[in-house]
Amino acid sequence: MVQPRRFHSNFLFFIPLTQGVLLITVLDFIKNAVYFSKQAHNLDPTTVVATDGQQVVRRSKDPAYVAAQYIYAIWLALMMLKAIVGFRANLKFNVRWMGIYNILFGCDTLFEFIRTTLGVIFQDLSQLDEGAVIRYYCANYSLAVKVAEPETESSAEEYDDMIDEEEDDSEEEEDEEEEGDYIEGEDEEMDSDVPEEEDEQDEFMAAAEMEANVAKKSSGMPSQKPSAKAAGAKPTSSALYKAPTNEEIQGLQESSDLFKSNIFKLQIEELLKEVHLDYKKTQPLEAALRKLKQIFDATPVQSDLSLSAIRTNMKKKSIVIPFPTPAPSDDIQYTFGYQPPSSMHLVGSYPLKTVSKSRDNWSVDVAVEMPEELLQEKDHMNYRYFYKRAYYLAVLASAIQDKKSAMSKCKLEFATMDGDQRRPVLIIHPSGDKSEIDFKKMRCTIRIIPFISTAVFPAQRLAPGRNNVRLENAAHQPATPQYNTALQQETAFTSHLAFLYQQSKACPAFKDGCVLLKVWAGQRGLLRRTSDGISGFLLQMMMAYLLQGGGANGGKKLANGFSSYQLVRGTIDFIAQHDFAARPIFMGQHSSAGEFSKEEFTANYDVVVVDPSGKINLAGHVSKANLEELQHEARLAMTFFMESSDDKFEDLFLKRVDNTMLRFDNVVKISVPKKIVQGESKAYTKEAALDQPVPYLHFTHAIAPLLKRGLSDRIHLVTTRYEPLGRWAVSSAPSKYTDEDAVVTIGLLLNHEQSSRLVDLGPPADDLEAAAIFRTLWGNRAELRRFKDGSILESAVWEAQGTDARQLIVGQMISYLLKFHHEVPQEGVHYWAGQLNKFIQYNNKVVSERLFDNKVAAAGGFQSAVTAFEALTKAVKQAEDMPLSVTHMYFTSPAARLSSTFIPQPRDLNGPANLFPDSAQFVEPMDVVIQFESSQKWPDNLKAIQRMKTAFYLRMATRLKAKGMNTTVVEEMKDESLGVNGYMEVKVEPGFAFRCRISHDREIALCEKVIADRKVSHSLKEQHQAALDHYERLFVQAPMHTFQVHALCHRHPSMSQTIRLTKRWVSAHWLAPFLKDEALELIAASVYVNPAPWSAPASGFTGFLRVLNLLAHWDWQQEALVVDLTGEMTGKEREEIRHNFANIRKNKAVSSAASASTMGEHASMYIATGKDTSSKWWTWDAPTPMILSRLRALAKSSLEHLNKATGTTASSLKPLFVTPTVHYDLVIDLDPSLCTRYAQNLSPDAKYFATKADKYRNLGAFQKSVFGDEVMIGFDPAAEYLAELQRAFGDIALFFYDRYGGTQVGILWNPVALAPRSWKVNLGFNNKPADVNQNGDLESKDTKGPGSKLVVPNIEALMSEMQRLGHGLVQSLQIHRNPFQSK
Repeated sequence: MVQPRRFHSNFLFFIPLTQGVLLITVLDFIKNAVYFSKQAHNLDPTTVVATDGQQVVRRSKDPAYVAAQYIYAIWLALMMLKAIVGFRANLKFNVRWMGIYNILFGCDTLFEFIRTTLGVIFQDLSQLDEGAVIRYYCANYSLAVKVAEPETESSAEEYDDMIDEEEDDSEEEEDEEEEGDYIEGEDEEMDSDVPEEEDEQDEFMAAAEMEANVAKKSSGMPSQKPSAKAAGAKPTSSALYKAPTNEEIQGLQESSDLFKSNIFKLQIEELLKEVHLDYKKTQPLEAALRKLKQIFDATPVQSDLSLSAIRTNMKKKSIVIPFPTPAPSDDIQYTFGYQPPSSMHLVGSYPLKTVSKSRDNWSVDVAVEMPEELLQEKDHMNYRYFYKRAYYLAVLASAIQDKKSAMSKCKLEFATMDGDQRRPVLIIHPSGDKSEIDFKKMRCTIRIIPFISTAVFPAQRLAPGRNNVRLENAAHQPATPQYNTALQQETAFTSHLAFLYQQSKACPAFKDGCVLLKVWAGQRGLLRRTSDGISGFLLQMMMAYLLQGGGANGGKKLANGFSSYQLVRGTIDFIAQHDFAARPIFMGQHSSAGEFSKEEFTANYDVVVVDPSGKINLAGHVSKANLEELQHEARLAMTFFMESSDDKFEDLFLKRVDNTMLRFDNVVKISVPKKIVQGESKAYTKEAALDQPVPYLHFTHAIAPLLKRGLSDRIHLVTTRYEPLGRWAVSSAPSKYTDEDAVVTIGLLLNHEQSSRLVDLGPPADDLEAAAIFRTLWGNRAELRRFKDGSILESAVWEAQGTDARQLIVGQMISYLLKFHHEVPQEGVHYWAGQLNKFIQYNNKVVSERLFDNKVAAAGGFQSAVTAFEALTKAVKQAEDMPLSVTHMYFTSPAARLSSTFIPQPRDLNGPANLFPDSAQFVEPMDVVIQFESSQKWPDNLKAIQRMKTAFYLRMATRLKAKGMNTTVVEEMKDESLGVNGYMEVKVEPGFAFRCRISHDREIALCEKVIADRKVSHSLKEQHQAALDHYERLFVQAPMHTFQVHALCHRHPSMSQTIRLTKRWVSAHWLAPFLKDEALELIAASVYVNPAPWSAPASGFTGFLRVLNLLAHWDWQQEALVVDLTGEMTGKEREEIRHNFANIRKNKAVSSAASASTMGEHASMYIATGKDTSSKWWTWDAPTPMILSRLRALAKSSLEHLNKATGTTASSLKPLFVTPTVHYDLVIDLDPSLCTRYAQNLSPDAKYFATKADKYRNLGAFQKSVFGDEVMIGFDPAAEYLAELQRAFGDIALFFYDRYGGTQVGILWNPVALAPRSWKVNLGFNNKPADVNQNGDLESKDTKGPGSKLVVPNIEALMSEMQRLGHGLVQSLQIHRNPFQSK
């Protein structure tokens, strides 16, 4: 039964004296009602308020005040209702009434806030105008207040005109300080005809709008009216107190509704400030643009010349005409002429003010119109227009390069337009001479783009299904959609700019939205200047389209009043969800039939985004693979936007996340053979060459569709990357792809549920058409097979043994498909996936398979160890004559979590030890926790409990021996220890060793009781605290951690390999003594549970690289690493983690000592989980800041090496796991023959694994092991020696060691311990006077006594002691640095 008093205690203000509460509430109600009535006169329509010397009559029907009255009345009513319900609940102790009261009480804070707010407003009402009141209300309380619409149309128009007037005035004031952006007509006209108050950019935009509207009317498109400017009356003083603007209200509403925090909004605003271009500093650039126009207008007319003539003329001027491929034949009959440009236009992002500054230089696009007289009717066919365009561009380059030109010092280059070699452009670099036209400080270039008017070629001739490149002697001429689109886009620069400009005028935040969208795409490497890539212009057009449509039921997806954040989020959401194949985008009206119908576009293009004219496909060049990549990134971004537990601003906009090795699960690098580059491949047909004249680009575009078909549901995404053609000097021939630099990179995101299957099923045998397609795809790999269900299907079967090998099946398929369809040799396909597997396996080239067989381990995985544990569990639970029955057994070893570095392999544990060489004697014991049923007969003394456990071990060992299991009971009782001191070793067939410990919950209560007792001494409390921590870590946290990590490894199969590689890498760099296995497992798990800014990895290779990336860049001092292993972490737990972390960082500095006590200062690595919000269990005492700094430096070096690696074998990656030893003061070399884990070494020596039994079977019995005749479980002499060194010299030095087969110990002397100190008895280390030199003589004499009173560690003696301590195991010492030796 629910206790009512306990229930009532949940209420902050609830007390049993409910009558008193009711009385107080009624009095408060009366007080506020009186106060409210006193303030009501301020709402009287006759009230006059003096504001700045003027009288302003207040409106009685102001909606804000009406809303305020209703809100206040509702609050008073709820106060009364709460009191009545509280009285009823307390009187009857009714749970239902209490629940109602609880709901009402939850609203108390909100309405108290509203009441206080209204009180502030009414209190200041006599001093403020109504608009100022609303502004004060919004600014101080960040609440969204909706301004009422004007009641009449005239007032609405006046209000809009006033807003437009202020915006235009502010734009004019800003533009008066800048130079004009548009260049057209003579300079004298530009300077004399334009009024002073009118901006040149606005003049251009008005002309562009007019041109666009004319084009729209001719095509039947709806036109948009530009915003009209209001007559320029200056605002009165009363206008200073007008209602808040739409932008202000929108910003307040975003802060409260859209953003997770105000910080996110501030971050966006700060980012926009950083990436926006300062247009007040563009005077040199604009001067250069004017000068450029003068040069072009002054160029003389050139008569029509033949091809040979123009080549000769240009050669004299050191210019090679950038003709596209295929170059014009020498026998062409048409001629080439030149006339000055008909017009020049600034196009692209610069005139729109949507330039986004990036690492690379940005460009100002200048569109130069070619006169119609230069072109003939059929120049749209067979590259004739593109040839004339190239010549026109060469003439412009020669005009700039002329010595008499004012811009002759500028460096000129040719480049391709978005990777399309048909459309070269001229790049003008700044002169760098510090003249008035030197725009070097702008860090930009000028790009000259020739174009033609829409009236030159009829639109029907460039329809998607038309052929404009003739195939000789062919009855059927295939369509050339790419060629047609390239020519169409040459006519639409100004109309597209006008369309975008209209949207920027209608939507104030459009410019910022475009900049933010390009930043997001650029950080992901989506804006690649390749012939099939996404461009920033396309993203801008899509955002503009969504301001007109794209929503549900034909409505708008975005609104003109949206902020930049809303625009970006809405655009990304549309990209993520829209089905471009089923619903192609048409920005304007389109024909339902004919050559520009939906069917024609979808039949000829992968992606269809048609511009407002209804005729030009803006995404005609975009491949389906690149669109899918864009949509994948958009879906990821939406998950980040909707993430409520964490701020993902950095992941969305700040991080550069286009590293292919980190971004994709598997990466394939193809060295394209010469045969393909030269167009000799069988896949490159004459028909294909019509629309794609570059064989290399045809190959790159064909890869993704082929792999998508072949890999089917094994992958989520496949994308290709290649370097676009670079710029080339105007005096050089155009750049072309060669087999030397033709490399294609393929990125794959795997579906881990399907990627490792062995069989690909095809259609049934009786489906002849589908079966033929399947065989065409797979060739001789396709075969008919009968399956268990009786079906006979076409199938492709792949061979692989073990989990690691099955993860490489995708690589086998890719190699086969490329060789079968494109004749790419297998040695030219480099599949980055399994190169690191070698480092978590035994080297079977040196270590015999008789000792450790990698194939057997890979085939069985961890299942063999789990099966052995299940056999042990069954035997223990069935043991008879036990005082208590076993209720639970927990497998807590790393093998149970699928995270042990090496897969456990069985060996004969009952046979003689000499079957294995001493360098391979190590047997890893696996931890098990045993829990008995509860009993009151356990003693109340901790030491007695340990004795009782020993008795249980002995009884249990006897019972297990009867079942054929070899057992050993080990007791490690120490006088000062109160914790777990014993265990039972069990050897289970087929050859695994388990270390079992008994868990008893009463130990926790006994330790906590002593710790809480104030009468107990501090030293005794420390002993019990240490025992308690050890118990909880071993019996509470370890089983829970094992369960969570094991479940996560099943959810993400590649996580197991990631953890194993991480442990191997950390140990290989001698840092294993400072990092617990559980801490490394949590770090590896974090890249799966919180993979931002990428998706969760599906391969161990990528997972490991992301771990290195995390270790290299995570700011441990400023941020805690939160790992939600279960996906159920609450906001309260996250807040608790942040609070704990802030307190630790605030209250004490991180200790710089080699180690800290359990209750001491926290280490520098803070890793928290839902069950460990204080990071207490795995990183409390280690690593120290120095170790963490070393870890970060090694991770950065490893990533840099990986990025530079170009090889394809594991040997090229071996330096990742080799640590430099020059940084250590001292290195101790151990004898490999006595290191029982030497078989796990990265580069073992074969001589240490040869036994007489391998060569002579009859002599095997005569070879004895130095460790005895029996196999010793868990015995590692090197680890034992390291532990002795740490116990003896841990205060004076740090010791580093590779746990997995290492034969060296690195030592760094502690600089704090090396400082001179006063001598005393039992100082703790061998010492000598501080002023004794290397020869043992005093360097100075002390007048007050014989010798120095300060001492320092005696390094020579300490090294001798270390060598003596490891006698027989230590081979030599390498002294790299003596801290007391003079330099």
